[in-house]
Amino acid sequence: MNGKRINRTPSRGDKKRSKNNSFIQRSRQMEQAHRVESHFQQTIDDGAKIADGYLPILKDQTQFYEQLVSGCSFAEKVEGLPKPVIQERKDDVDVDQEQTYTTDLNNSFTDRFNVGLTSDDITAILSKHTTELKGKWSAIGHFKVEQPLLKTSLSLDGMCKQPPEVLKPADLEQMKVQARLAANISYPLSTLQTEIFHIANSYLDLYYSQRSHDNAEEIRYVYCIHTVNHILKSRALILRNNETIAKLVKSPQELPSEVVLPDSVRDQGLTRMKALIVLPFRESALKTVQIIANLLFGNQKDPNTGYSIPKFDRFLSEFSGNTVYFPKTNPKPYDYEKTFSGNTDDNFKIGIRLTKKTMSLYSDLSASDILITSPLALRMLINDKDKDFDFLNSIEILIIDQAELFIAQNWENLLYVLDHLHMQPQKLPSTNCQRLRSYCLDATSRFYRQTLLFSSHELPEFRGIINNKCHNYQGKMRIINPIENGDMCNVLIPVKQVYQRIDCSSVESALEDRFQYFVRHVLPQFTRTGFSHCLLYVPSYFDYVRLRNHFKKEMINFVQISEYTKKEKISRARDIFFHSGAPILLYSERGHFFRRTRIKGVRHLIFYQPPNFPHFYSELLNLMLEINQNPRDGLQDNMSVKVFYTKFDLLSLSNIIGNANARKLTARSKNSYVFSH
Repeated sequence: MNGKRINRTPSRGDKKRSKNNSFIQRSRQMEQAHRVESHFQQTIDDGAKIADGYLPILKDQTQFYEQLVSGCSFAEKVEGLPKPVIQERKDDVDVDQEQTYTTDLNNSFTDRFNVGLTSDDITAILSKHTTELKGKWSAIGHFKVEQPLLKTSLSLDGMCKQPPEVLKPADLEQMKVQARLAANISYPLSTLQTEIFHIANSYLDLYYSQRSHDNAEEIRYVYCIHTVNHILKSRALILRNNETIAKLVKSPQELPSEVVLPDSVRDQGLTRMKALIVLPFRESALKTVQIIANLLFGNQKDPNTGYSIPKFDRFLSEFSGNTVYFPKTNPKPYDYEKTFSGNTDDNFKIGIRLTKKTMSLYSDLSASDILITSPLALRMLINDKDKDFDFLNSIEILIIDQAELFIAQNWENLLYVLDHLHMQPQKLPSTNCQRLRSYCLDATSRFYRQTLLFSSHELPEFRGIINNKCHNYQGKMRIINPIENGDMCNVLIPVKQVYQRIDCSSVESALEDRFQYFVRHVLPQFTRTGFSHCLLYVPSYFDYVRLRNHFKKEMINFVQISEYTKKEKISRARDIFFHSGAPILLYSERGHFFRRTRIKGVRHLIFYQPPNFPHFYSELLNLMLEINQNPRDGLQDNMSVKVFYTKFDLLSLSNIIGNANARKLTARSKNSYVFSH
């Protein structure tokens, strides 16, 4: 064997498959042991039905893969079964009825895959039936851990305790970090890095909503450490099991794939790829790959030629450069220059394969350990009919960094990618089915995936991902630090700010209710004598298009600026608006995000909805300073700010006016509130 992994593509009619009979018998016994009193029926993404404990009885490995690819119908077996019932956990539960599984937070990689989920456990996870634990650490602040109420409960004793400092390699090795990796890490880790790594190493999902330009690289460094450590541990486990299998081979003519293997060597997924890192720009991917290379080969870097990694020069040429031009006069805001420095192309993907001596870039995705990609590139690949996306079937770590930028790009792309993880394979895998982890056979791999989500602030879209797209059986941690003042404290102009609530019955009707309220109560004011210099800010592009079409239909005089507006037309629209040629400027949020145009002459500012980027609020209000006004417009004392919101905009409001004020605005009976600065 020489420590190498041997895969053999299953072939039909192979006579040697008869040696697998004992394996099949043992699999049947295992299936019988996993049957529970109440059976679970869950519809997976491709429409196939699964029922825990009712796996098909297969005659050989080839038939197993054919069933896995084509899908199985369990309708006859699950029809008429009673629906599972979730019960509250009680303090006086009999010890024989419930078992407590104490996981070592420093050895969660090993413990994680030793837990088998029953149908009741899966039902509890999907029903969000959880227990909560709250705590506070010095760097991340207040946090909340939500853990599913499983039949075999997981103990998080010590989770609230402040993690110890990481000052030297021995500190990380004590946390079961590979020695090869620990030797190349830059010490000491900051308190924030130590705490985030402690969470990641315990394999909890993490939603960290306080990423900033100041701590961005600290966070990136930590999730790169965690990803590389996971890959190295997985590889070490496979090599150890290869040695175990080699000892079971009784004759030189016998292939390892023909040996009946114990369950202890189930160490692989349907495909090789284990980590998926989703980033917005090539510049982000460049920094991530450089950190991974430094973690693996930090002590072997040639000062003249750099890393001895194949295709590294090609990678540098494709992922660097193309920095956006930043003007010296009238400079862009600090966050704009930080966001758009480097290569801002959002269509990229690169597979990385880690071996004992090197790191292969641009490796075939089916043979890669890590995929770094943008949502756009991955969605295009998924939709390519000539290629398959089976490499997404067995993702064990999902990292989404700079999530707020996906709002400005195309949020649907990210949701589309998440919906295509852990689906049935489109072709036969080459992995020996005896080495597949049990959850791959049970189609429950999504419950064993860890997700790390980093954003600069909270939004309902981010909450939706962590609550509805992440089903880690070990639970999730969310940062819950209160927002006291919000971005309103950065407003410099003394103007009254009116917040007007729009009543709506549901999230689905909010878009229509907002539009109808605007048309009936706000639009008539635009035709009022003397009304001019109004900037209408619209966060959603769909709302922007709808309002634009309505303005054209009603023959309303206006100019517009969006992300698709050409530079010449932007200059013309600004000039017309400044000199009172059009009373209304329709302005999209994405247009402001990508260009950060300085609009002059704004006397009235209307937010059609609270902005998705909270710092845009003060930025737009500060455009109303006297230095940006037209002294000949005759409207010196006529200024106003109005924000329209619904009760479903709680998180967006919290970012602007603080948690306490946001709760008052959404819960009280009054519909109108005034803030004076």
